[in-house]
Amino acid sequence: MSGFHRYVGVVHVHTAFSDGTGDIEEVIAAARAVSLDFIVITDHNDLRAKGYEGWHGDTLVLAGEEITRPGGNHMLALGIEEFIPPELSPQEAIDAAKAQGGLAFLAHPFYRGSPINGDPPLPWRDWDVVGFDGIEVWNLTSDLYQSLGERGIESPPRDPLIYASPNPEALRKWDELLARGYTVGLGGLDAHAERVARWGNEVILPYDKSFRALRLHLFLREPLKKDLEHDRYLIYNGLASGNFAIVFDWIGEGRDAFLRADCCGKAFLPGETIGWEGAHIRGEFPQGTWIRLVSGGEEVWRGEGSMEFEIDAYGIYRLEAFRDDRIWILFNPFYCLPEGGGGRERIYSLRKTFRR
Repeated sequence: MSGFHRYVGVVHVHTAFSDGTGDIEEVIAAARAVSLDFIVITDHNDLRAKGYEGWHGDTLVLAGEEITRPGGNHMLALGIEEFIPPELSPQEAIDAAKAQGGLAFLAHPFYRGSPINGDPPLPWRDWDVVGFDGIEVWNLTSDLYQSLGERGIESPPRDPLIYASPNPEALRKWDELLARGYTVGLGGLDAHAERVARWGNEVILPYDKSFRALRLHLFLREPLKKDLEHDRYLIYNGLASGNFAIVFDWIGEGRDAFLRADCCGKAFLPGETIGWEGAHIRGEFPQGTWIRLVSGGEEVWRGEGSMEFEIDAYGIYRLEAFRDDRIWILFNPFYCLPEGGGGRERIYSLRKTFRR
């Protein structure tokens, strides 16, 4: 997108500091090998990865925590400096992350577990909480293992990623939450590079494969400078604002796809609030891509390739792109709200959360 800077990275990665199989040096090396611009490590109830924050070659390493409890209510706390204990209630954990100027994302919110890796159900259960920034609408590992288990697959497929897709319940919940207000949709890896005992201890999702599969394409208005404090601010601010797309790069490189909204002589990024009068949503996608625009959980437009959609009513509009009848890209929405409608103030307050 002209005038914006695109950075590709991943979120929700585990190392040997918790239950990942790779030590942190191995994980960072894998991220560098596939040319990630950034990686956010979130070990279970552990912040030791913060000692490795910074630029490693051309890859920025950041660290948060997955606050992990038995039976579910797992939460990604990003941009924090101090450990958040798992004994806190879900609401207390959200409040603790926000008190540190951090972000709170509800992890794998509809994960029903899987016989493939022996996981029990680990969904988000406490939907009375408030103040969180968003939810994982696509968790590569959990959603894949659940799908493989539900399909009754007894031996490792040649490429398990042919079964990868977001959890439909998470997408429906995202639309429900969007109807109430600003909610970021996150794509996380939940990468462990774990061995699957029932499949001969085979590692079906090694780190490098996960890092090439489901990635965040983050759109920034100013470039990263290889300065940790400056760049950490920009990355977390972009995640807080939803200025990114979740791209399943495994089925097609997403760098040639773009989406923006134009209004009043200005260009707006996904995740931003615009005035609707005269606004247009415009996108360019490779040949063979079909796309649908969703508002209020309902499809309001469908087409192929290039798109231009004139907004004629207030609403929240998000776009899904498909290749080979599979979800390829999920964009965070545009918030088409009147002045004083609530969304604009919410976004600005989030941006003020992070201080240089």
